[in-house]
Amino acid sequence: MSASRPFLKALAASITLGTGNSLGPEGPSVEIGTSIAKGVGSFFDKNSARMLSLLAAGSAAGLSSGFNAAVAGCFFAVESVLWPSSADATLPLTNTTSMVILSAVIASVVSEIGLGSEPAFKVPEYDFRSPGELPLYLLLGILCGLVSLALSWCTSYMLNNVDNIHKATGIPRASFPVLGGLSVGLIALVYPEILYWGFENVDILLESRPFVKGLSTDLLLQLVAIKIIATSLCRASGLVGGYYAPSLFIGAATGMAYGKFIGLAVAEFYPTINLSVLEVASPQAYGLDYRIVLPLLGAVGLSSWISSVQTKRGDGSQESSTGNNFGGVMPFSSNLCQVESSLCLDNDDVKTTYSMRTLVSEAMNTKYLKVSMCTLLTDVIDLMLAEKESYAVIIDTDDTLIGFFTLKDIQEYVKFATARSKMPKELLVSELCLLNGGVCSIPWTATPDMELSYAQMTMNKYGVNQVPVVRNIHGRAYPVGILDPDSISLTYSALATRRALS
Repeated sequence: MSASRPFLKALAASITLGTGNSLGPEGPSVEIGTSIAKGVGSFFDKNSARMLSLLAAGSAAGLSSGFNAAVAGCFFAVESVLWPSSADATLPLTNTTSMVILSAVIASVVSEIGLGSEPAFKVPEYDFRSPGELPLYLLLGILCGLVSLALSWCTSYMLNNVDNIHKATGIPRASFPVLGGLSVGLIALVYPEILYWGFENVDILLESRPFVKGLSTDLLLQLVAIKIIATSLCRASGLVGGYYAPSLFIGAATGMAYGKFIGLAVAEFYPTINLSVLEVASPQAYGLDYRIVLPLLGAVGLSSWISSVQTKRGDGSQESSTGNNFGGVMPFSSNLCQVESSLCLDNDDVKTTYSMRTLVSEAMNTKYLKVSMCTLLTDVIDLMLAEKESYAVIIDTDDTLIGFFTLKDIQEYVKFATARSKMPKELLVSELCLLNGGVCSIPWTATPDMELSYAQMTMNKYGVNQVPVVRNIHGRAYPVGILDPDSISLTYSALATRRALS
């Protein structure tokens, strides 16, 4: 199965993209590269550090061949594999770096031999007209960050709906790619630009083709929204493809619409005044600002910051009229793994081949403290001392999940109150949660049937050490366990030991 996975992935991606579905080739290219790397590593050497280097080299080769960009492949390997790795690397960094660079270069050369060396885009000539344009690029970065959040939210929403439809109707999973392709085909009858044409449709957006009329601002904005919906449908239905190409299309359309709007606004407000400080570049510069390095960095930095801030805040923490409804946290969270599966390179699966098949139910700790909002904090401390636990789950009268806090949260509040001589004699859990700025909120919850590697990666993303595991019944979340680093580490070690004994 492991040996056939890269070939099956390539076949599925070829069918998805060859029929025009709204995805891209780069995600599958990275997955194929990493799958081959895993196969090679498991066949020759099971050393975790060497396997990590092979994974980095495979992902770099995959992106390099997909984009014909060796440098981008190297940076991707560093950002997605090497940098977030928690594995104890024993190989010298120079060995890993050289392996990644050589792999990316060789993959790029092979790609050029087979596919040619034509650039992916035909970039029009443009320049940076005036310093007054820089704030406009920063505004573009904010706009792109919001569009990025819309794409992530829409994908999560679609994934959740498809899962609910499958559970409610019993429609086989294999039917959903057909339904997804049919839906996208119907949309394309009105908006054919959203189909995958390679990068020809991006060239049309950039108006780089001679004798091809550019698209209006209204149509560009429509394409942004429709492309987000179509791409989310493809991803949620199980069609195989990446998000890089759709993201380029969405970003280019957003930038072009923004550039045309700015140009019209300047011409409208200053029809007779000729001030160099108000000169703006052509719309293409906002759609693909490659040569304008300073605005590029500003726009990308702001866009990335907006997305990361919203993710850290846990935009899925929604409250219903009856209290905190954590059953809806998972579908609405901004999850990079859901958006682009090729980024799900959890390096703990280097330690054991079981990691990707292990469920949260096998690793969660079923022994934990349950308290109510009316429990005294002194009683909570006594319970923690008796049970030797450093955290507690807050439940409602019907045993549904309300919140979560740790001993450290109590200690920090005690220091805060003591410093201001405002320590109350008796303090309830509800008062701690209210006075300490939402310390009891939960940014994310896991479910028992979730893959452990995915849950661990999401915990790292949110920067949390303990996550409640819940069962969602009729839209309400009932706690069944706690997932923490100790339980995860113990599970992986036990599985590896069992494998060695067998």
